[in-house]
Amino acid sequence: MTQQKQLDVAISGRPEALCADIVSGDAVSAVNTGELSEVGTPSPVIVGMAPEGHIFLVLPPGEVVSGSMAAAAAAEVERLAADRRLPMLLVLTGVEAVTKGARSVFNAAESMDAVAVLGVSPVDRVIANFLLGGSAQPCPTRYFSTEAAALAWLERKRSVA
Repeated sequence: MTQQKQLDVAISGRPEALCADIVSGDAVSAVNTGELSEVGTPSPVIVGMAPEGHIFLVLPPGEVVSGSMAAAAAAEVERLAADRRLPMLLVLTGVEAVTKGARSVFNAAESMDAVAVLGVSPVDRVIANFLLGGSAQPCPTRYFSTEAAALAWLERKRSVA
């Protein structure tokens, strides 16, 4: 599955389809946070390494992202980064809310070189503003409403580094 298809699936609000199509064990992992969605199934946070060299993190649409969900995702990001500073695409499309605990976890991330936050609606932008607000970000961080613009910005940041 190509990165474009992965993100298209994730952005469409169906991250479970993304997980079902993964064949490479290290390419993507669905971090089971142990929390349950309304239908009683675990809410996966999808973390992976894109072929272009950036990490992507897809938060589960329709869910409240808690501190424990963020901590599980952060641990997987740290594992993938393996002592490197890498750019990251953070997809929060359709997320219901982000708790203060999750915001604290995301704001403490140290392995990121730059973060492109991707959302498609005005609600996504408000959630991104909450997520990014409150303190200075540890690396360049910017909100985008299109994947192409987000990836182009990450590529420029990678070229400068």
